[in-house]
Amino acid sequence: MFNYDRNFLQMNNTWRVFGRFTQRFPTDRESTSVIKNVYYNIHADYSQDRQRNMDPYHKEDLFKYGYLGEFTTYKQKGYDFERQDITIDGVLYENMVVQNSWDFDTAYIFSAQNYNPYLARHTSMIYELFPDKGNLFAPFGNWRNEDDLTLRGGLLNGQQPDFFYGLWAQPGMIQTRYGEENNTQMSFNASAAADIGNHELKIGFIYEQRSERGYSYNSSRLWTIMRGYTNNQIRELDLDNPIISNDTVNYNRLYSNIDQFRFDKSLREKLGLAVDGLDFILVDSYNFDNGTILYYDKDGLMHTAKVDGDLYSVDMFSADELLENGNYTAFYYGYDYKGNKFKDRPSVDDCFTEKDSRGDFARPIGAFEPIYMAGYFQDKFAFNDLIFNVGVRVDRFDANQAVLKDPFLFYDARNVNEVSMIDGQTVNHPGNMGGDYVVYVDDPKAPTKVMGYRNEYTWYNAEGVEIQDPNNLDAGNGVSPYLVNPNQERINSSSFKDYEPQWTVMPRISFSFPISDEALFFAHYDVLTQRPLNSVRSNIADYYYINTVGSNAINNPDLKPTKTIDYELGFQQKLSNKSSLKFVAFYREMRDDIQIYRYTGAYPRDYTSFNNIDFGTVKGLTVTYDLRRSNSNTRMTASYTLQFADGTGSSSVTAASLINSGLPNLRTTNPLNWDRRHNFNISLDYRFRDGKDYNGPTITTKRGTENEKSHQILKNTGVNFLITGGSGTPYTAQSNITSFRTGGTRELKGTINGSRKPWQFRVDMRLDKEIFLKTTSAGRNPYLNIYLQVLNLFNTQNILQVWPATGVPDDDGYLAAAEWQREISDQTNEASYRNLYALRIDQPWWYSQPRQIRLGVMFNF
Repeated sequence: MFNYDRNFLQMNNTWRVFGRFTQRFPTDRESTSVIKNVYYNIHADYSQDRQRNMDPYHKEDLFKYGYLGEFTTYKQKGYDFERQDITIDGVLYENMVVQNSWDFDTAYIFSAQNYNPYLARHTSMIYELFPDKGNLFAPFGNWRNEDDLTLRGGLLNGQQPDFFYGLWAQPGMIQTRYGEENNTQMSFNASAAADIGNHELKIGFIYEQRSERGYSYNSSRLWTIMRGYTNNQIRELDLDNPIISNDTVNYNRLYSNIDQFRFDKSLREKLGLAVDGLDFILVDSYNFDNGTILYYDKDGLMHTAKVDGDLYSVDMFSADELLENGNYTAFYYGYDYKGNKFKDRPSVDDCFTEKDSRGDFARPIGAFEPIYMAGYFQDKFAFNDLIFNVGVRVDRFDANQAVLKDPFLFYDARNVNEVSMIDGQTVNHPGNMGGDYVVYVDDPKAPTKVMGYRNEYTWYNAEGVEIQDPNNLDAGNGVSPYLVNPNQERINSSSFKDYEPQWTVMPRISFSFPISDEALFFAHYDVLTQRPLNSVRSNIADYYYINTVGSNAINNPDLKPTKTIDYELGFQQKLSNKSSLKFVAFYREMRDDIQIYRYTGAYPRDYTSFNNIDFGTVKGLTVTYDLRRSNSNTRMTASYTLQFADGTGSSSVTAASLINSGLPNLRTTNPLNWDRRHNFNISLDYRFRDGKDYNGPTITTKRGTENEKSHQILKNTGVNFLITGGSGTPYTAQSNITSFRTGGTRELKGTINGSRKPWQFRVDMRLDKEIFLKTTSAGRNPYLNIYLQVLNLFNTQNILQVWPATGVPDDDGYLAAAEWQREISDQTNEASYRNLYALRIDQPWWYSQPRQIRLGVMFNF
């Protein structure tokens, strides 16, 4: 609301090309050939979609994201307050002043630049509000160092202010990320059909390959890591080489090669400084306008360096410095960390071993390139009064990427067949343990006994009894597999295998037969699958940094396709020559749905990912009344559906709250989020035809004369009403009031998804008239269709979402709750806070769209 001009700039470019060839072999009606109506179709297409997201002002200029201006630190040597005796090379020096640092800061000066003026003004105001020029420790300026400034609320380069009361972004806050995605898809389809005797046969084949690649940067954070990566190797004093000067002991900075980052080396090379030198560079003193930057030489004297063009660039870092132990200042796949597209596909081993020309690990991560293939066969034929449509489809999905051999093991471990002795003692495994079961011990480094076993997702104790909680195998060192290499500290390529392609056979059968001349019975059964294109892309870096990647869920590259099994049984009865009534009962099973999953007992640590563990069912009945137009003006279709949709999860993150509460993989069925118990649809169309079939009002001109003429003023005119509605979908109510801003523990009221939102109702109207133009020489009859369309005719305000504590969309109960009044009154300005909070929780997308009126013309020819 306060920062609308900084909304993400999203640029999309999509292009597609396709070719299709179809050939038909028509057959005369009088032909007695067994094979008739043969045709085949070949189709190939290629598409590419490129999307870029960025700050609308800085775009690709990454280092201007978060740049406020020049920060200059004035430094001098620091000394101990008390004199001391010191022995150097066997010589005693008495009552000496001893240097203890090179980083005694005397002033910290800020010069604002105009790249992010609101943010720069934020820091400038801190200086103005707290000048503090008389401070004993700041004789040359305001503050001594960045810590003094940030403690007062000032911002450094790369930092942003807090939201207003944690609710609204402040003016000038930048979009922190720049990113690009580049996705392509190539597909090939071939199909053929023919009538052979009493059979209508169809056969087809599909091949599809996708390629998804992208990269993004947390651009503002670049400034934070630059400060940390620069001068890290010269933070200590060279205590082994003191410099005696009168009554003072001084030291140079100590250079440590192993503590120097690639960014620091690159920066010194650009500035023309010695890579192993003792110059102290002030990263934040860079001026984008004139290309200057400040540094101190080894003697503590300040200098100015100047470069042509921009000083900072992404290639100054190493890949590891931007991956940042799983915090991902840079995130990429199919590109390298510098944003260059890979020409070849890197292997898993390349991510762990490949180095660039500077000797740094390159950490290449390949694109996501799944392959999908399918073949199908269908036969439609009649047997007596029965009409059958029978077919089978076979799908093959290959994620085409590396996956863990065992999702619970990041390092190789021993199985039952490989363990006969531990610590010099013979091991007798329980008889029900398979040879490939993983063995768990008391200590991963120095095991002395067996604690239990695991077969895929099933755990056992040492006696071979199945257990539910793998933490029961913890002997004080965590759940510990018997490692092949106890000293291994990072995952490597030996822990991976190729994704095993998933084959799915999907039979399909439908049939119908007339019970009489006025009744029809029909049914069908089919199986459908859906490829797991979300949460499945492999990121080897997530595994490499598993100990520091955090608690967020990581993708599971070994996800399988989800499956839906559908049953339907129906009956249709003719009521009159113009109307019929149809009853359809349906039952649907969803299997292997994707849900967030906690891999408890994984080594070297538990982690959260996804798994094919969800299931659900949908059952219901639909009644449809169909009224044909025939000799009247009215055409109507009305249907009512009673439905029950239950499952263990409505989305892939439904179980996230259970994981956070310590019940990681509990599975219970509840109404799904989209379970609409009652649903109705009515399509009512009233239309006047023309010519002899017209029965609407007319206007007669020149009445009583030989030129008398009757005008059909509403010919080819009609109005259509689409009426939809239904009961509310479920939500989970809570009994206590929590804050949108600060959160809090929610207490369940009733059951999960045990409450219902209000009913919804909507009417759309379309009034149109067709005006036929002069018939063309080719016999075509072009016409105009002029229409007035009113969506949500009665401007009904349907509620799509509600707050769980109140059941309404515009009030979460917080502002009126007694238990939160003290927190509210403690805000900087209570009235302002109440107003902004109320605005924040009344979200417009929680209501259906209001009335829309469209006037249009279509030309048909």
